[in-house]
Amino acid sequence: MAVREDIFNEGALRIEKVCSGTELALVLSGKSIIREANETLLPVFVEGLREADEAGFRLVLDFRPVTYMNSSSFAPVIKVLQKARLSTVQVSVIFSSEQKWQEVSFAAMTVFKTPDGRITITGLTNEQNNN
Repeated sequence: MAVREDIFNEGALRIEKVCSGTELALVLSGKSIIREANETLLPVFVEGLREADEAGFRLVLDFRPVTYMNSSSFAPVIKVLQKARLSTVQVSVIFSSEQKWQEVSFAAMTVFKTPDGRITITGLTNEQNNN
């Protein structure tokens, strides 16, 4: 059974923490138009990374429900991936491959993928989203 909790709700962006099995997922939805995203989003992502590490879980950053992200909203994602590369935490970034802007934006983050699958960046279609 999944445990769900809203952990961030500012403007048009909402982040829900979902714990199930061996995953801690941060599911973002809405629009991220935050100007100082490093000050607001980075602490949320870093706390998720810390919690996942302590529990021995994989951290999943799920961007599929996001309809828009401004450029400053990507900086905290990159920073948390950099932190993850220096740790042993498993991290998955999931985005919608059917939203062109997500496909383009997140494809650039594949440089953070690790050969052992500890860090993954994955685009899913709507059909895959429902499975």
